[in-house]
Amino acid sequence: MARRLELTILSDNTVEKRKLLAEHGLSIYFEYNEQQYLFDTGQGEVLVSNALKSGIDLKKIDTVFLSHGHDDHTGGLKKLLEINPEIRVFAHSDVFQAKYKKVDAGLEFIGINLAKSDISNFSAAETTIAAAAGVYNTGEIPAPRASYLNERYVVANEEGEKIDPFDDDTSIYIETESGIVILLGCSHKGVKNIIDEIRGAVGDKKIAAVFGGMHLKRAGRKEINGLIEYFKELDLDLLVPMHCTGRQAAVLFKEALGDVVQLASVGDKFEL
Repeated sequence: MARRLELTILSDNTVEKRKLLAEHGLSIYFEYNEQQYLFDTGQGEVLVSNALKSGIDLKKIDTVFLSHGHDDHTGGLKKLLEINPEIRVFAHSDVFQAKYKKVDAGLEFIGINLAKSDISNFSAAETTIAAAAGVYNTGEIPAPRASYLNERYVVANEEGEKIDPFDDDTSIYIETESGIVILLGCSHKGVKNIIDEIRGAVGDKKIAAVFGGMHLKRAGRKEINGLIEYFKELDLDLLVPMHCTGRQAAVLFKEALGDVVQLASVGDKFEL
């Protein structure tokens, strides 16, 4: 069976196409081996409208993957479940934790607006799991905490608050004839940590493309330059920095890696 992959960006921070809308969020629709999938749902303000205007029927989607529990990736799930109540939801169980961001006024809630009990078809992705032939969820990424922890993000419950360990930060990877295609949510566990874990899982298979958020808006040049050298080592065919990657990092990637980097926005389509 030919492993052909088509992706369409339904939610991102920028848009250049008429009649489509942008938001601070991420959602990528993809078709693979005659099945339809969604990776993240954005904040929920644009998902349904952009899908309709892109000719995508959300009722036909088989599975939605949630990369982590922040509302700019899970906010559209409630509307999606209203449209497609039996859709299979793949996520780490910690996606339902109460998540907050530290701001000047205190703590701002940025977690999911649903409980696990609101989902009738939930698949826990604590470890690497195949959602279908050729489509894999990484499960929890083991990584040294010093390499990724960010004190701005916390989880809270009746016992108090703590820095979010982001155990729910998962990604997916897809086998294509060109090689492995990786979809990143926000990369809270660290871009290198995530990709290296996937490389270990796929062995000598080529990493052909990386799409998604890399959480580099506050990153310094040293960190960005380190990633540039890392991507050169990977010898990617395609790199699509999105959402929380930040404009500075995305432009520096483009300057260093040339045509390998595509500065995409809502409505853009890719075929691999």
